[in-house]
Formats: sequence, structure tokens, C-alpha cells
Amino acid sequence: MPYLAISALTVAGRLDLARQDRERAIEAAGGFRTSANTGSQVCETRPAVEPRGWRHGSQEASVGMEQRTRGRWIVGVLITALAVLAVGLGGWWGLSRDHRVRDGQPPASAAATAGTRVADSGPVAAPLPTGAFRDIHKELEVRARAGDARAAYRLGQIISRCREYKPIPGGEFTQMLASAIAHASGAIRMGSRKLDDPDLLDMLLYAKNEADAICGGVGDLPASVRKGDARLWFELAADQGHTKAMTDYGRFAFDDFASDVDLLDKADEVVARRERARGYLRRAFESGEPESLLALAAAHGNMPFLGRDTTESLAYWKAYRQTAPGRKLPAGVVNMMEEQLLAASNPQQVRDSQRRSVEILQAFQQHRAPR
Repeated sequence: MPYLAISALTVAGRLDLARQDRERAIEAAGGFRTSANTGSQVCETRPAVEPRGWRHGSQEASVGMEQRTRGRWIVGVLITALAVLAVGLGGWWGLSRDHRVRDGQPPASAAATAGTRVADSGPVAAPLPTGAFRDIHKELEVRARAGDARAAYRLGQIISRCREYKPIPGGEFTQMLASAIAHASGAIRMGSRKLDDPDLLDMLLYAKNEADAICGGVGDLPASVRKGDARLWFELAADQGHTKAMTDYGRFAFDDFASDVDLLDKADEVVARRERARGYLRRAFESGEPESLLALAAAHGNMPFLGRDTTESLAYWKAYRQTAPGRKLPAGVVNMMEEQLLAASNPQQVRDSQRRSVEILQAFQQHRAPR
């Protein structure tokens, strides 16, 4: 996990500017419209407070230097975590992975299995291989190309989410949070919330658990593996009926376009991928995949490849909250997500979204596309 330096321009500010520039480029390439609504600021950083002993003698200065270095290291790690949250949780993707252990499989394998609609008859599929990516990726690739949608999804999962993952034991992470709160609570914010805010802590711990469940034990990925490769594996899994791959595809469909110029130069491909993502989300929705509701909230919200529509985004989020996975979200995560959604909505949009969410949920339960 790379450490990010604290500068006058906040991490969230940079992320937000980059996101808006990229949205405009995708919009120009794809030809869809977005409204004037913008997402609220997700993460804010301020310079750490200088240790008190900094100007008082060599020994005290040495202690101060050590405290200052450790404080910056802690803040750097947490800022990186918050940046990931701004891209991931801020986009409302992957909040409800199914990590239950099944037949002795570790959580990541269970998550890869959970999205596949398997026929009632036929042999039980062999468990996915587990361990370091360098040891299992060949087997996963062979099985994926042979038609194992779970293997294809697992490859997409690892490549898209685990490139910068570094394991931190739970106790050490908790201690790191406690140290950061003690020494730099005012240096890290998400919106108006300081680091010691219970909802923010809830969200950080939830995000860590999610990352551990997907990436724990994976290890470093070879330099030859490109982030853009994830799209191809998600596409393969989705074409074979893996509903979670269908919901994840849109999030990573444009990762291999290195710049906004690439998006504009390859407008036909951008449109093709956008329409493929739209089709996948429709299929996942009609199949009864709860995460399709979350993905559609993102597709009309902070990742608006289907066009920014605040009412639709809020309606899909409300419909998702009525599903079993949506009801299991930690209270802090729900509070922060709804705060962000409501900040981008006016009273009329909130009222309209409530009516629309009822229509969406009814269509979802009937396995048909909403009107």
C-alpha cells in the first residue's frame, strides 16, 4: 500500500477533480447526458500537528522527530485507506459480498461462488484453489477458459482489487487507528467527520474486513498482470452466467483507458462497453441479484456511466436497503452513504425517489426490468 503525502490540495479534492474530468470524457465519448448534480466531498486531509518537543533540545527533538515520522506514517496509511474508500465505497460498489464459508472454502472462494446460478442437477464443482496468486493463477486461468465462471470471477476480483492490498493484522490495524486518533484526529476527515467519528470508524473497519476477505493470502501480483485485465475475466464470467460478475463489470470496464484522450479516441469501444455493462446489469437485476441494485445506484450516481440521475440513484439505493444484504450493512456505512446521497438531492428528488424505489423493488421481486 503506497503512502500518500499530505499536501495543501486534499486527497478528496484530487480524486473529485479527476473523477469529474473522467466523467466528462466518458460522457463526450459515449454521448449520454449528466445533470448538474455533483457528489459531496468524501475525504479531507490537513497537515498533521507538529509534535510539542520539536524545538526543545537534541534528545527531545529526536523523540519529536520519531513521533512526527510515525504520525505521518500512520496518517499516510489511513489516507490511502480513505482514498480507496472514496473510489470504492464512495461509488457504492461491493458493499455486500457474501463471505460465508462453504464446504471448507475460505471466504474469498465462497464469494466467488456465490454469484453463480448453478443448475440443481449435475456434479458439484470442485472448490477453487486458494493461496498466493503466483501459485494459483495458472489453474484459475485454465479453469476459467474451460468454462468455470467462478474461476473467471475470482481472477477478475483479485486483479481489480488486490494490486495495492497489504495485509494488516486486525489488532495492529485497531492499534494504528487508536494512535492516529490520539495524534492526528484532526488531520483526516471524510466530509465533516473527524477520524474519531463512530460512523467513520465503522466504515473503515468494514472496508478492511471486506479487503481482507477478498485479498487475504493473495500476496503480490506479478508486474505482467495489468489492472485492465480484470474486465476481460469479469466479461467471461458474466457471459457464463455469474451475476456478481455482471454487477462488477461496469466498475472496471474503462480501467485500461489510460487517459481521457484515450476515452475520446476510442469512443466506439467506450460505447460498446457501456452498453455491455447496461445489459449485464439488466440481466443481474432480472435474475434477482441484490448487488445489481447497488451497482445501478452507482451507475446513476458517483460512477454515472449510464447517466447521472440523482433520483434514480437514490431510488436504487433505497430499494437495495430493503434486500437481505442491504439490511445487514453496518449502521455507520449506511449513515455515511445516505448522508452523501441526500447532500446531492433536493426535497423533490427525495420524495420522487421514495415512490420510484417501491416500483424498482416490486420489479426486482418479480424478476422483471423496472418500467
